[in-house]
Amino acid sequence: MRKRLPTTDNPVLRQMDERGVFAPDEFEAWLAARGWAWQALDRGDYGVGLPEALIMFVFEDPVRWAETFLIEPDTGKPWSFFDYQRESVRAWMQDVVHQDAAEVGKTREIVVLVLWGEITSMGGTVKRPWMLIGAPQQTHLDEIILAVEEQVGAQESGDARGSLLSQFWLKPKRTPHTMHRFTTIPLDGEAPGTGRVYYRPAGHDGEAFRGVHVNALGLMDEAAKLKRAVQWTEFWRSLKPGCRSRVYSVPDGDRATEFFKQSQSAVMDLAPGKSGTRLFRWNKALMPAPFWTPEREAEMVKRYGGRHTAGYVRNVLGDWGDAENPVWGWDVLLPNVQDVPDYRVIKLNADRQRGELAIEVKSIKLEIVEGRKHPVETTLADTVMPLAPFLARDDAERRTAMHALLSEHVTGSSRGVFWAGADLGESNDPTEIILSEECGTKLVDVLRVNARGLAYQAQRELIYCIQHLYNCLPHWGVDLGSAGTVIVKDLQTLETYTSALFEENLTGFQFSNAVDCIDESGEALRDARDEDGEDIVRAPAKHWATQLITQRMQNIGYALAYDTEVLNHMTNHTAREGAKWPIYSKKDDHDIDARRVQMLRKIYDEAASQVDVFSSGVSYRRNAA
Repeated sequence: MRKRLPTTDNPVLRQMDERGVFAPDEFEAWLAARGWAWQALDRGDYGVGLPEALIMFVFEDPVRWAETFLIEPDTGKPWSFFDYQRESVRAWMQDVVHQDAAEVGKTREIVVLVLWGEITSMGGTVKRPWMLIGAPQQTHLDEIILAVEEQVGAQESGDARGSLLSQFWLKPKRTPHTMHRFTTIPLDGEAPGTGRVYYRPAGHDGEAFRGVHVNALGLMDEAAKLKRAVQWTEFWRSLKPGCRSRVYSVPDGDRATEFFKQSQSAVMDLAPGKSGTRLFRWNKALMPAPFWTPEREAEMVKRYGGRHTAGYVRNVLGDWGDAENPVWGWDVLLPNVQDVPDYRVIKLNADRQRGELAIEVKSIKLEIVEGRKHPVETTLADTVMPLAPFLARDDAERRTAMHALLSEHVTGSSRGVFWAGADLGESNDPTEIILSEECGTKLVDVLRVNARGLAYQAQRELIYCIQHLYNCLPHWGVDLGSAGTVIVKDLQTLETYTSALFEENLTGFQFSNAVDCIDESGEALRDARDEDGEDIVRAPAKHWATQLITQRMQNIGYALAYDTEVLNHMTNHTAREGAKWPIYSKKDDHDIDARRVQMLRKIYDEAASQVDVFSSGVSYRRNAA
């Protein structure tokens, strides 16, 4: 027999009655969990009556609360969840990762958790709840902000009216980033509090997360698009002890991201109360009609060019797939990733306005976590020094400053064969230097330098000091861009750099110049159209270097540290078809170009020593052993 709602003008009970949310069986289970009975409720034995118990019943469950109070924006009808969404919303007390297809309800879940959590104080569990919602860009946050404001009836003035939730709304803060504020229900006899929801774009370094500290929920939307570890570092530090995290995204094929690692370590159907992160995976086939029908499926197959394309796999199935037109897939790159204990990353960031040089030095250890390779980065130095000595007019002063900086963190070597590549940047572009030691058949990375804002004279000293720390053993290839052309000329002609033997050991390369296609064994690629088989195929230097790097990777000829930034750039590097040769993406390719010129110098080493600047007319001679 259905137990009826008590007759009352209470708005919560009226909403339940009108929307058919009241579920007697669930309510009886809720009472039983507390050891309560209907009759005792009617008598007031528990200090609350039936109306108050029903309100608690609604407020403790975000699903029931949303279906009681929220409105579907498209239809104006009462809010309704798809069946597959309910379990995820009710897992609000767990850390959660959502690896989903596109447009399956991720934003709707975030909106519900924000409104329910703020207005009910997380179902009566968190006083004055504060939340942080992050995303790669502001545009990703705008949809959530507008959906929340629509539910509370927010006006342009900042006030709210026309909704049962309007009474909880406080005028928001709009600049420099949106912050919603709510009046929260009182707990433990205290006065009502003020809840906050911070909306922050991650940007390139997560700086907007700084200064934010939240106690209820930290949510990250479009998480696959956050490629840099520092973005996540800043996000995680905003979450106070006990704060839960929820991460949402459609996979994008990039297996070197923090989101990929989280999705791999999260556990499906993780029971509440167990340690770890729970994984939810929603694909479009879970959706009811008209969102998913045979006709809709056929439309998606046509739209994405087949069921096995990257677009279909990611957006319909919610799987990772491959990057679009990748130059190097993760499956090719990963076998080359090894533990390189001596590898160092040195980052230099010159701030001329403040007269400071920020220095960060890291080592990277490779660990195996549940059968997967996992990097453990250790910060060896994170400091700031005066910039003036590195820009001094006096060569000796600059050199002394740079040598002191590098020698503290770079061991150097007095023997061996080393190959270095450099893509030198101007004021807005980074300088990237890769140094590898040839050990048997492998090129083992030993040093990466990333520098921003360094003047040309400081970049010259940087290369010079690396050369001397390695006893003039490295053979250098340099990309002849604007900065590279100037610096190569100075290093090879100025008397102050003579001791580094750059006339012999450093060569500039123009990527657009054509080169003879010769591999690392000295074998030439012959033109099949030539009947005599004498003509050597010629290709742009950039393309041929890329092919040789690919060949070496396939042969596991590298020992690469799990340098997340570098691996992200490599797996995200794409190419599209050109008139004759591929056209390579220019995004985040500075460390890749450094590796390309490193390879060019290795291939054309002996011939390169005969010229100051690489010429496409140089004939190849086999490398000395």
